[in-house]
Amino acid sequence: MLYLFTVLMITCGCVFLLISVRPVNHIYKTDSNLGWLVLSNLVVFFVFGYCGVFYYFVQKMTINTADVIVSAIMMAGGFFVFLVTRLSLKSMVKLNQLAAQERSNLLHDPLTGLANRAYLMQTMQAHIANEEPFGLLILDLNHFKQINDGLGHYFGDVLLCQVGRKISQDLPNTCTLYRLGSDEFAIVSATTTSENTSQIDNIAQLIHSTIDKNFEIENHELSVSACIGGTDFPKLGRSADILLGQANLALYESKKSTSPFTYYSPALETSAADNLDIATRLKQAIALEEFELWYQPIIDLSDGSVKGAEALIRWPQSDGSYTVPDKFIKIAEQSLLITQITQWVMNIVKEDIHLFNQTNLSLCVHLNLSVKDLQSSYLVDNINAVFSQCDWTKHGLMLEVTESAMMTDVARVKTTMAEIANTGLAFSIDDFGTGYSSLALLRDLPVNQIKIDRSFVSNILKSEDDLAIVKSTIYLAKQLSCSTVAEGVEDTQTGQLLKSLGCDHAQGYYYSKPLKRESFLEFADSHRAATQ
Repeated sequence: MLYLFTVLMITCGCVFLLISVRPVNHIYKTDSNLGWLVLSNLVVFFVFGYCGVFYYFVQKMTINTADVIVSAIMMAGGFFVFLVTRLSLKSMVKLNQLAAQERSNLLHDPLTGLANRAYLMQTMQAHIANEEPFGLLILDLNHFKQINDGLGHYFGDVLLCQVGRKISQDLPNTCTLYRLGSDEFAIVSATTTSENTSQIDNIAQLIHSTIDKNFEIENHELSVSACIGGTDFPKLGRSADILLGQANLALYESKKSTSPFTYYSPALETSAADNLDIATRLKQAIALEEFELWYQPIIDLSDGSVKGAEALIRWPQSDGSYTVPDKFIKIAEQSLLITQITQWVMNIVKEDIHLFNQTNLSLCVHLNLSVKDLQSSYLVDNINAVFSQCDWTKHGLMLEVTESAMMTDVARVKTTMAEIANTGLAFSIDDFGTGYSSLALLRDLPVNQIKIDRSFVSNILKSEDDLAIVKSTIYLAKQLSCSTVAEGVEDTQTGQLLKSLGCDHAQGYYYSKPLKRESFLEFADSHRAATQ
């Protein structure tokens, strides 16, 4: 009996060693460490050694206590090797899984689970290295910030997940969706030809049709739209960084022109370089006060007198030309120089209103505030510093805010406008009808005047729809105790119709184009004499 037990222990030890050979070889293939190869060979050597001992005991036929002890040690040794190799393999597998998970986390967005910017760069670099043509699109959701501000970040996060999931489902198998951050996504479309323009355009159309449907989140139906910019390899660029920059330029152009999709062209690079040049020169222009302030008359339709004027900034150049305000104002907003420009305008307006009063012109000057002005924590203090000592402030100055600017950060705009209104200043809502404001917001804000956008006014003689909108706006303004100004009046018939509809004031080239201060004073003085 003791003999069989001894032989059985040696056999078990040998079996343990044989079982250990496979995990040791698996570890060596994974780790490629020479030590594991040595251990594998030692295990095989021990197996042969165990077989030799087994043969010795079989031939011996008689077993003593020492033989039993040796057999027990050999079985324990085999089990030890088995246990070490098994646990080592499990630990290595777990570590590899954790490393793989970490790599996946580094390459995927934690919110949506989509591939992220790092993954996008790796993918593009792989395509470029293999000379595989592909298209790149970058899309940005419109008005996403309003959803975050209005409903909270939870709704914004859920919306991003739903948008990402829906686009991923509808994209063809050759496309991969990435989330770059915030409300910005990217799509790489693998193609078999270098002529991808039409395919990229088709994908852009597919994305628009996909997100054109409402997204429901806890009984809230949210609608979104997007601007998209696109480029492709190898036709337009041959590095990942260049392609990403091109797609971003195209996206910026799409947002600026409110176009659903813009395909990159070298002309956009020129435009970007021009913008950079303007931004650089703007700093010098602010420091040297190179700007001029012009005034466009606002006419009282009841008697034809000059009721006020809108202050419009102009930037003269050394060759006698002027940089278009729409261009440099947008660049100033992007570079945060707009607040310095607004400060300069306020100082000049203060001086000019004082001059108007000295010439017995009782006018209300309209001063435009940008989105960045409304978001600045210094706006209220700056206005107080410039105008607090002026006794004509309440009737001599009107602050204009565009409807779209009010919607950029509703809570902050409400607070800022309320603080300014408490100082006695009045507000006029510019370009009314072109933004996304609600009637409730219009009711809650300290608004004193509504300016009807020229896009409605210019066609009221021909378009029943535009006429209905103008009529409704005038009626709404009266119910809210607000005065009205019609912008873009180009002929006498339009002015007469607006007067008959009850519009209070009008502004446009029919009455006068924007004028330098001296010319405006002459116009106002002669117009005053003509109406008396």
